[in-house]
Amino acid sequence: MEFEKSAKKLTMLCWFSYMINYLARYGFSTSMSEMVADGIFDITFAGAVGTAFLAAYGTGQLVNGLIGDKIHPKFMIFIGLVGSAVMNILVGLSSNAVLIIILWCLNGYFCSMLWAPLVRCFSDFLLKKQQVKAGTSISASIPIGNILSYLIASFFLKTMSWRMVFIFSGVIVIAMSFVWLLGMSSLKDYLNAVKVEKVKEIQKDIVSVKAPVSGKRLMPLLIATGLVFTIIGIFFNGILKDGVTLWVPTYVSQFFGTDASVASLVTIILPLFNLVGAYLAVRLFKKVLKNEMLTATVMFMISVVSLTFLFFFGRYSMILAVVMLALTTASMLGANTMFLTFIPLNFSNVGRASSVTGFLDACSYLASAVSGVTIGVVAKTYGWDTTVITWIAVAFLGASVSFFGIKAWKKGRFMLTGK
Repeated sequence: MEFEKSAKKLTMLCWFSYMINYLARYGFSTSMSEMVADGIFDITFAGAVGTAFLAAYGTGQLVNGLIGDKIHPKFMIFIGLVGSAVMNILVGLSSNAVLIIILWCLNGYFCSMLWAPLVRCFSDFLLKKQQVKAGTSISASIPIGNILSYLIASFFLKTMSWRMVFIFSGVIVIAMSFVWLLGMSSLKDYLNAVKVEKVKEIQKDIVSVKAPVSGKRLMPLLIATGLVFTIIGIFFNGILKDGVTLWVPTYVSQFFGTDASVASLVTIILPLFNLVGAYLAVRLFKKVLKNEMLTATVMFMISVVSLTFLFFFGRYSMILAVVMLALTTASMLGANTMFLTFIPLNFSNVGRASSVTGFLDACSYLASAVSGVTIGVVAKTYGWDTTVITWIAVAFLGASVSFFGIKAWKKGRFMLTGK
């Protein structure tokens, strides 16, 4: 009983740490219009700032994913939380565009120190029956973190200024860093006990882990298990999940001529839909489809449909437009849950959960980085209608790649787990 309670405590610590860290990630997206209005920079430079964050985050995921298999998650996540909090506070105190892009780039790197170590926590410190529950629940931390960031932004943009969005978020994240550190220290006995249980669990799968993939380096491992399609698919997923999300408040503000605080408040509907999207994807995967890549294919097709509706009918209603965008980001979070949580957990038996997570997340955010500035340029040069058409094309390509990867991943998963 005590063992189960400790497992739940670990899951909750991971959940709240990742959720709170979203305050440090989305302050710029929600405050972008006001910062442009204040003359800090123009919209093109704003896109570059968003790109700098995503590029640093993507690169950091690759580096920290590899490091995360060697350094204890307790320390990596603490440093990531503290670093991102300090960067947010400094951005809130700055008026220099060049300094802001440097600080936000550093923030991206610190934020990248969380996800791969969290997946390693699930892989190393939870039994398989607990991993599914944890993998499902952690998906909810993303939309709820988004909702909290939008609420904070809407409040401070209305009552004070964009600066307080960053400063207040930074203070909350610093507080969470110490909750994480103290919480993990209190679980010392559990972490030692679960190692023994994990050894017993792996011994049950000893036949499957003696497959040719065991002991391979990261790149040969990715090739041997058929993750090439996943890697390509996650590029398209990153463009839609993060690149689009970055620009939603600005899209609503510019396309419909609304106030920045109103745009931030209206876009709270996105994470509410995202929460449903993540759970829908997990339920489809566990109960019906039984294949992560097939589930991702379905999620991409939902995006194709919702973006097509946005193009033809979104112009007539701001609420309808936001709902269609919400369906898009919700389905992409569902696909992302398959790519970055459930697929990497299959690599726990070969000790590569953190590395695989970091590599896949790096691919996702490098795509997001390119899309961040590209969307800004396309929107400024050709308008939002053309921008939406490019999103439809990306969603269709993502669906195609995921579909062709279904069979390859089925074989790869069997090599790793025997299932």
